[in-house]
Amino acid sequence: MGLLAFYLASILLTVREDQTPLKTGCEESDELVAKVAAGTPVTVRFALNGCYAVQAGDHKGYLAGTALEGIDAWEAERRGARALDTPVGAAPVARPAGADPLTVASQLIAQGRPGEALQLLESALLKAPRDPVLLAVAGMAAYRAGLTARAIGYLKDAQEIRPEPSVAALLAKAQQEAAADQGIQTLETTRFSLRYDPKVMTADVARQLAGVLEQEYTRISFELGCQTAERLSATAQSRDAYLRATGAAEWSGGQFDGRIRVAVLEPGEMRKTFAHELVHACLAATGRWPAWLHEGLAQRLSGETLGAEMRETVRAAAKGGQLPPLKKMSQTWARLTPDHARLAYGMALYAAELFFAHHQDFGIRTLVRNPEYLDRIAEDIDQRMRQ
Repeated sequence: MGLLAFYLASILLTVREDQTPLKTGCEESDELVAKVAAGTPVTVRFALNGCYAVQAGDHKGYLAGTALEGIDAWEAERRGARALDTPVGAAPVARPAGADPLTVASQLIAQGRPGEALQLLESALLKAPRDPVLLAVAGMAAYRAGLTARAIGYLKDAQEIRPEPSVAALLAKAQQEAAADQGIQTLETTRFSLRYDPKVMTADVARQLAGVLEQEYTRISFELGCQTAERLSATAQSRDAYLRATGAAEWSGGQFDGRIRVAVLEPGEMRKTFAHELVHACLAATGRWPAWLHEGLAQRLSGETLGAEMRETVRAAAKGGQLPPLKKMSQTWARLTPDHARLAYGMALYAAELFFAHHQDFGIRTLVRNPEYLDRIAEDIDQRMRQ
């Protein structure tokens, strides 16, 4: 259930620690480019799934956000300021005369408005059709808007002009999805573009499912205080097609990467799965949040409950020092083994339960609008989990 984002900006940051490894990617197995001294200024070129492509002195490479001093301010500026009296994710994006279209487009994508971003980028491409960064970001905007064929075209052009590992990865993902989506049909509602496989779902069932999506969105957006400015793309297909399209772990039943994609299940399970992914969509529209909060709230608001046995398992692991503090939990759990996934999701749900039990007066909507309180709340939950 990985969360995917792709943004570009020119805000200057610095390296947090001495001898930070700059690599050809953000995986541990990626090759070392250079070791960078603390305080070295870096310029973010773009970011993909929490992995930041940077220029550090004479070197280009990739760093995780935790390695960068000032990344929170960078992300806040990328998202753009929003008024406290408007729904989260609904703030207008300022477009002063002469504004950089890439900066404006990145803010639009962050706010769940990829279609609007794509229009802006395509206008810019009329003047600079061979700009590889414009092409790459246009490819991401098209991907997020559910326009997979157009995304593939832009990403291919970007790669031919200037190859980038992150763009290559997104291109491969888009091509994989396109191959698995043969025969998909589309049904549009007020807030959703529902794509479904007629081999596993009739048109009548698809209409019923679209109604479920609308109902769950209304409930969850009220709970979290967020909204989407454009239609969300949601795909329901056979389990085999879902696994082929996403490359997800066998235990996965749904995924959000800017679009929702789920495997067709029993009606009650479909509602829960869509609700789970809608929580991810809502939270993604408000900014960057750790995996434990994403998964804990997604389970809680989709109706999952934590059994007594799992609660004791999590508490025992926390007391025994076998679990990391919440703030150190990974940003994505897509590669966890089934056993590790079960424990991680159990911990996240337990953390969500403790939040609602002991921080209900503060409220989840208040937390979403004031992320600076999250670390303090996470520390309190960690302590309660170990009691």
